[in-house]
Amino acid sequence: MARAFVLKSPYPTAPFSTLYLFGRGQDVGFQLPIDDSPRKRHHVRFWGVPVSRAEQALDTPAFWLDTALPAEDEQALWVGAATKDTGFSLTRLSFQITHATDADTNEERDYLIGALIDRGVIDKVRSHREGERIQIGKVNRYVTDGEIAVADLIA
Repeated sequence: MARAFVLKSPYPTAPFSTLYLFGRGQDVGFQLPIDDSPRKRHHVRFWGVPVSRAEQALDTPAFWLDTALPAEDEQALWVGAATKDTGFSLTRLSFQITHATDADTNEERDYLIGALIDRGVIDKVRSHREGERIQIGKVNRYVTDGEIAVADLIA
């Protein structure tokens, strides 16, 4: 990784760190380099949640601490997190090379939604603010410090 960073050469097999939600690492994740740079990339990670579980109150610890995966034949709600790598830095404790991330997660959310629409993967995108109900069956309200996007996967 250090060689690719210093020489600014493509790094198609760059490591993809694991983030945790629901007591487990992401179920699936994707990365897309920006201008073939090893320093700049778009990342998105998704965790599947059984839709039946999404009927619980999202503002309770029980929802966020439940580690259950959706069964293969069960409808899933996918919770995602998108970040944009903007350069590199060193970790504070181990001094390992890592990526610096853009603080504007709203911009990265909008980029991701646009890219998924352009590729025909999602439609019917709706935005929700803190305290509003998400219109997916009987999903209860959630707590956030900003807007989230909800979209339907195209089968």
